[in-house]
Amino acid sequence: MKKFTLLLIFAVLISCSNDDNDISSKNNLKGKWNWILTSGGFGGGGQTPETTKQKRVIQFSDNTLKTYINGILSQTQKFTIQTKQSPLGGERKVIVTDKSDASTNQSYIMDQSFEIIDKKLYLRDECADCYISEYERIK
Repeated sequence: MKKFTLLLIFAVLISCSNDDNDISSKNNLKGKWNWILTSGGFGGGGQTPETTKQKRVIQFSDNTLKTYINGILSQTQKFTIQTKQSPLGGERKVIVTDKSDASTNQSYIMDQSFEIIDKKLYLRDECADCYISEYERIK
């Protein structure tokens, strides 16, 4: 009986995790997002598709983030979602990309927290005085 009780406790402990939130977050991110605006930094300036003459689209799948610039795939990276302590205070869900991914010319080198409000996605660099980008879900 003791063995069964220990086995049951062990099974319950193994099955407890916060991965459900991470899976839910990934499901919410899935799909294509059209870039609207990036702002912030020391100067507080902003960039838009008009000012950069670039149409950017990001696409999230199960564990891959693809970036398209003017319709051309410019980078592909593996990513995970982790809960991390933010330098801005508190814990946040963060998109962590594989920094060693050599399949692209560029890579996101900074973890980004994210928030989805209605059809908008907000990506925030996880550092003091960094950038925030706004995207809109593509149907």
